[in-house]
Amino acid sequence: MKPKLRELLLASFQFDDYSPLYTKVLLLNALLFIASVMNFIFLSIQLIIVHNYPVAMVNFSILLFSLIALYILREKQNHQLASYIGNAVLFGAFITIMVLLEGRSYTLIWSYFFAPFAIITFGAMRGLIVSILFVVIALAIAYSGIGVWLDGTWDAPSYLRFALAHFLMLYIIYAIQNSQERANKKIEELRQQEKEQLQLFEKLSITDSLTSLYNRRFLVEIFARQLNSAKRNHKVFAFFILDLDYFKQFNDTYGHQAGDAALQEIAKLLKKQLKRSDDYAFRMGGEEFAGILLADTKQGIQEQIIQIHKAFCALKIPHTSSLINEILTCSIGACIVEQNSDTPFSEVYKHTDEALYKAKASGRDQITYATCLT
Repeated sequence: MKPKLRELLLASFQFDDYSPLYTKVLLLNALLFIASVMNFIFLSIQLIIVHNYPVAMVNFSILLFSLIALYILREKQNHQLASYIGNAVLFGAFITIMVLLEGRSYTLIWSYFFAPFAIITFGAMRGLIVSILFVVIALAIAYSGIGVWLDGTWDAPSYLRFALAHFLMLYIIYAIQNSQERANKKIEELRQQEKEQLQLFEKLSITDSLTSLYNRRFLVEIFARQLNSAKRNHKVFAFFILDLDYFKQFNDTYGHQAGDAALQEIAKLLKKQLKRSDDYAFRMGGEEFAGILLADTKQGIQEQIIQIHKAFCALKIPHTSSLINEILTCSIGACIVEQNSDTPFSEVYKHTDEALYKAKASGRDQITYATCLT
């Protein structure tokens, strides 16, 4: 994530998708950018106007490491390392400034900026621990200056106000960040649940409730994509329709519950046979199923369809009322589309359905191929 300069200056960040991590990364961008700009200004002042070279070295160090952290954050996308570098350099720089300047020129005020930076970039709990360590060291240094700093005007009441303000700052920043993180966690959980629900609804919209196979709607969506994939990868594309023979008589004899069980068994078979990433199985409705196959050769397609038919026969689902066999059989109409064809779905479906009709008219329990598409 790389916010533009205008976004950093105006704090007008644009979110494509909300995430607590995005917020942290954007704030870290802004804080490091501000640290870089301000220390460039202070470095210039110390070198050109004040001529305080030790402090200038501190400003130069902050500027250098802020730019390094900004580079790691923006170019390497490593927000954790950038956070560590940013916090380390500010920790050391603010303590060094306190020691060098002994509170002169209102420099103690900069120590108040460390806690917000640490807690925002590290997170509430880790940032609080680091901030407490910083405050303890800062207070120890400030305590040694009582009666000495600022020509003796840095006294015990000044020190107590300094200490109280720091701990009050810690509490406020920690409370705000901790509350925000808890809220973000809850929001993220709700968003995750919402995504899962949307995925479930999407799955339900493209699958058949009885067999869990894809439905006709998804077939229409996926057909062109798979046909283009076959052309792109120099594969042979095939579409087939599998229809159960005399399935009405099967339901009349064994009941609709047995009929549903048979449909589910056939769906399992198709899932097992069509398990490659380019294979798709569908339930078109009633006792009609379909499938999409991609293979290197036309012969490979034919062998796979024959294997599906053999596996179906191996199920040996009893069907005593069938007019052709004592087990449930199926007829298959298939259309093989050679490479570089732009045949639309409606055309392929029409020829496949005609091939299925020929298989039915020729006695059922067989495979017939559409011969008019090449």
